Amino acid sequence: MKTFYRRNLPHFQYDYSYYFITFRLYNSLPKETVESLKKYYSDNKNKIIKIKDEKLKSVRLYELQKRYFGLFDRHLDTNKECINYLSDPRIAKIVMESVGYRDGKDYETISYCIMPNHIHLLIFVERFVKPLYRIMQSLKRHTSRESNRIINRTGSFWHEENYDHIVRNPTELKNIINYIISNPVKAGLATNERDWKWSYSKYRL
Repeated sequence: MKTFYRRNLPHFQYDYSYYFITFRLYNSLPKETVESLKKYYSDNKNKIIKIKDEKLKSVRLYELQKRYFGLFDRHLDTNKECINYLSDPRIAKIVMESVGYRDGKDYETISYCIMPNHIHLLIFVERFVKPLYRIMQSLKRHTSRESNRIINRTGSFWHEENYDHIVRNPTELKNIINYIISNPVKAGLATNERDWKWSYSKYRL
């Protein structure tokens, strides 16, 4: 099984690893916003790859990916005008159940948060029996079909590519868990993280 593949972003998969995954609804951001963010990433990456020191280059690329994700997520949190099907409790429930269905089969669920137009998911995979992208395809295919049926629509439901990141150390793991469960509060959707119905954390830090 491949440990690396690339689409718009690089994707890695290794056994015995924690994965922070974010996926969003189709058309959940304006096209011009997406293009601007992609240009930001590409322009900065082209500068970084010229660095001769391989260790420094790796650090800078890692930092760039984190900044790129942060900008993307900020736009998703603040965009109140685009698609937000996940605000419908019926659809949020479908997604929550689909994430839970795969817990103990494809991965161990550590934390998740279902926002109006995107989802943060933190999992642990002891051993891959199928590629991560296949796991996500299955989850998205099922939730797309059931959600479209509920709201009587057809066509793409999820944006095709996911953001996925291998957690590097315990400090980063703790920070990501806190990031996930505090997202509804930071986005102004809840006054307390425990009030948000559509989130879960195996560990409360």
